[in-house]
Amino acid sequence: MYKIPMYLYNTETVYQMDRAAIKVDGLAGIELMRRAGRRVWLEICNRWPEVSCITIFAGSGNNGGDAYVVALAAKAQGVDVQFISQGDLARQSDTSAHFRELWLQAEAEILPWNQQEIKGEVIVDGLLGIGLARELDKDWQSLIHAINQSPAARVAIDIPSGLNANTGMAQPCAVNADLTVTFIGIKAGQYLADGPDYCGELVFYDLGVSSSISEDLTPTLVVLEPDNIKLPEKRKRNSHKNKFGHLLIVGGDNGMAGAASLAALAALRTGAGLVTVLVHPECAHSLSAIPELMVLGWDSIDEKLEQATVILIGPGLGASKAAKDCLKKIQGCNKPIVVDAGALDAGFLRTLASDQVVITPHPGEAAGLLSTSSAEIQSDRLRASQQLVDAFSVVSVLKGSGSIIQQAESIPAINIAGNPGMASAGMGDVLAGMIAALMGQSLTPFEAAKTAVLIHALGAEEYAGDNDETGLIASDIVQRIPQVIKQLREG
Repeated sequence: MYKIPMYLYNTETVYQMDRAAIKVDGLAGIELMRRAGRRVWLEICNRWPEVSCITIFAGSGNNGGDAYVVALAAKAQGVDVQFISQGDLARQSDTSAHFRELWLQAEAEILPWNQQEIKGEVIVDGLLGIGLARELDKDWQSLIHAINQSPAARVAIDIPSGLNANTGMAQPCAVNADLTVTFIGIKAGQYLADGPDYCGELVFYDLGVSSSISEDLTPTLVVLEPDNIKLPEKRKRNSHKNKFGHLLIVGGDNGMAGAASLAALAALRTGAGLVTVLVHPECAHSLSAIPELMVLGWDSIDEKLEQATVILIGPGLGASKAAKDCLKKIQGCNKPIVVDAGALDAGFLRTLASDQVVITPHPGEAAGLLSTSSAEIQSDRLRASQQLVDAFSVVSVLKGSGSIIQQAESIPAINIAGNPGMASAGMGDVLAGMIAALMGQSLTPFEAAKTAVLIHALGAEEYAGDNDETGLIASDIVQRIPQVIKQLREG
């Protein structure tokens, strides 16, 4: 089992780490390339020990140099190698050229790509590296499509060719790798947007360089882990419910009471001392079956705002005049607030008096807040997250694969836990309730958001341990919240 490092980096920082490895550790570029290529071959042997033929695609950059090392290692073990080159070799670095010359001295051939048959049982992708930021031309796209159509297993060196290492977006296509062996530092794009799907199994190898090479470098993202979140303090025996927050949830328009119900149940399971839910008057009976909740209509908002210590606005709120009246009453409230779903309106956020606000948009809602498209949000999730924080002076949880949690002047956090089963109705309502409950237990908005996101994701993993993830529903997460918190407390 390979442990993912706590930090992810952009390409410029990874290049700095490469240079530091040579300067600080005194390692020659040739030695680093040799280590990279040999590790790729080792990982291939571990997974496909009976392989008899591999096809290696090499570009003109350093990934291509790594590919020559893989080819030499395979040939030394008696494995047939079909070696195909693409790109301008005149641009090849001296280090890559060194291993190319060793390959030729071994009386091996280098074939240009000419749409020939791919013979290997395993394909090694050493075509393009982490510097790619442009859209690939038709020739490169044709080659990548040919690789993806092959029935062979696909192994990417450092990053799948065609994948943007900063954003996780294909440019516009990328190699669909079964395995990616990456070096020096994990790239942010390997866990953003489509990055995880293109990378397949991701293995990190530090090339044996010292940890000091990254000490003075700022990571792009911090990976959420049990060690870097904060749980509420363990309760004293002499405790009272009023010490753990009185959460007011405002939502639940006609036909959407379930959203408010899920948020409320999640808040209770996360430790909220009291939960009051204000819903459309005709929906109050829907929540009355949950005896732990206090349920009233929206017309009680003035009284309940006074009593609340934390507010969650939005789950199932809708856009009726009565719902908008609730938003107006909350605007001047100077209490911690979580804003979700129907309340995610740019005008509302800009008028909030509170300086303790967490917003929880999915890409479509983020697009509405920033007056753009969902596709634009997904094309650079890090940029979108920063824009949300800058525009509204909030803690932002940009939901999706690789949810990003960010506040001003802090390194953003990314969640890599969970599974695709979480793409189902009500998951966001559960998360919003959890964040609000943690804020009511004295966690800062940033701490509460990070902790809730990780617990939420680990709950999904707990479910998938015994069940197929496609059957996961939001209430399954609610049921597992106390179990996950207990596991986190016990380490």
